[in-house]
Amino acid sequence: MKNPVVKIILVFVAGVIVSRVFWFLGFFPNIFRGIIDPGNCVGKQIKSFQMYLCSATVAFKTLIGPAVFMVLIFIFRKSIFKIVNNFRPKIPKDFWYLIGPLLATLIFTIVWSGSHFSTSDKTGILQQRSFPAVIGLFTFLTTEYYKQIQNRLKGFFIKRDRFPKVIRYVFAALIPVVLSFIITYQNRVTSVAVKEQFIVIVSLISGYLVLIPKKGRIKLKQLS
Repeated sequence: MKNPVVKIILVFVAGVIVSRVFWFLGFFPNIFRGIIDPGNCVGKQIKSFQMYLCSATVAFKTLIGPAVFMVLIFIFRKSIFKIVNNFRPKIPKDFWYLIGPLLATLIFTIVWSGSHFSTSDKTGILQQRSFPAVIGLFTFLTTEYYKQIQNRLKGFFIKRDRFPKVIRYVFAALIPVVLSFIITYQNRVTSVAVKEQFIVIVSLISGYLVLIPKKGRIKLKQLS
């Protein structure tokens, strides 16, 4: 199957299916909310530093479960990839391109649903249950068409590589953080799901632009 449009559609549709079918797996990282109460910010003055500090603390406690899960995924990544590679021969070769994106979708689904278990029916850019498909689509586009992306970003690489890697990493991390403060600076934050999903997408793009090399695929061993 060589038609890129058909591939993109299939990746996205399959990602939505995986996300919605396996949404219940968020129950596992969500267990930590019963152990560590994230609390709330009732009584804090709106738009005050105390309010933002409290909100950040609540968010951090809410994400402990998903963070622990991601650490476990990283620790056991070799075993996971081994299982995936063993499963590959059972899939028609024309559909191998789906494996990486759907694995990324599944992992993000567990993390995302773990922190949005009670708001799964909220709709932002997409419904929360379907949003992890965006991660799979992003994974597909950036791995399948990385050469085309690199060719179009030659000028960007010249400017980017003038800065040390540490500076680039810090800058990539600050972009979504600063942006999140700007778009949530309200008496009552509106369109929460839209803003959450938008920040995730911005984080993906900023991180990718920092990590993508001038040539070849991203290699984890070369990031330090």
